Amino acid sequence: MSAKKDRVNIAVARELAEELANTAESMGFTQFALANQILSVGLTLIKEGFSVQQIKDIATFYKVMTELETVPVPGRLLDKMVVEMSKLNKEVALGVWCEAGKMLAGYIKAVFGTLENAAYFAKYLANVVPARRFEIKAEGGEFVLDTIGVGYSMESVEVTASAVKCMLEDLGYEIADLVTAPGILRVKARRR
Repeated sequence: MSAKKDRVNIAVARELAEELANTAESMGFTQFALANQILSVGLTLIKEGFSVQQIKDIATFYKVMTELETVPVPGRLLDKMVVEMSKLNKEVALGVWCEAGKMLAGYIKAVFGTLENAAYFAKYLANVVPARRFEIKAEGGEFVLDTIGVGYSMESVEVTASAVKCMLEDLGYEIADLVTAPGILRVKARRR
């Protein structure tokens, strides 16, 4: 025997109710079941301190990371791999990271249209990159990246600089200033 859950009606905008009905049907759910799942997950996240906008942004960030086939790798391991690759062939290491930058530029063009539209993800990237400071500003045709603690070695900074440079060039920017030092990467660029 299954006990039926008590039901209550809640009001939503007509368009939202229609979208819920269509989505539930396409997923093989009842509207009741889908609404319960959505509300349960959403309310749990809100109770954990997330705002509605943060929940939406996290879902978008997750989508971007999976579409880019991002694999989480501990920062120290990645740094050691970069150092060893650079010892074997520095030009290959820089080239591999340049290609990654170009791939990211292609994704930005396809999904966001412009770097400015994608720049709001910087606050989420700051939580997953091994850096103490990670700030990106892209507005009015100007781009600024300011990082401290990016990698543990100079080689990590150099390959990251290569990726950023190639990404920006593919997006139609010209590098105005690029500063690298152990753990520090600062880039300023202007749209051509």
